[in-house]
Amino acid sequence: MAGFVDFEITWRADVFSGAPQESSAAAYGTVGINVRARKPRTEAEWDAALAALSCEIPDRPASP
Repeated sequence: MAGFVDFEITWRADVFSGAPQESSAAAYGTVGINVRARKPRTEAEWDAALAALSCEIPDRPASP
């Protein structure tokens, strides 16, 4: 709802490897990422992006 469309992660890496905080970061699955997104060019493009979102919450978790 920040007003961006075409969001993507363009880079992901373990940036804490070898750092003093490496074990703490690894325990939480911390990684570094770069993201790219843009504002919609038109109101219609924004409306289409919103319509494509799915915010349904299942009644119960899926079985393994």
